[in-house]
Amino acid sequence: MKRFNIFENVHFSEDKEIEEIIFENQNIKALRIVSLNQKTDFMKEENLELVLVARGKAKLLINDEIINLKEGDFLEIPANTSHKIIEQENVIWYCIFSKK
Repeated sequence: MKRFNIFENVHFSEDKEIEEIIFENQNIKALRIVSLNQKTDFMKEENLELVLVARGKAKLLINDEIINLKEGDFLEIPANTSHKIIEQENVIWYCIFSKK
């Protein structure tokens, strides 16, 4: 059994998002991603992606739609959906990626 607190030992970087694997097995991968104000290129995961904004706020572009997320918001991003982060402020993301 592993215990992890997503609010402890948080360090923001001006240069890049910081990813930390919380849990991983053959079916899922869970990450904490810490983002100061970075924007991303378009991403497309081949499997389901579930994201929770634990702290901060962000704006995503998904299929030509702008999605605003604030603390506590949860978003399901279906497999093979093109998306990018266009704005974010001091975000702690909790992300789960399906591997099937």
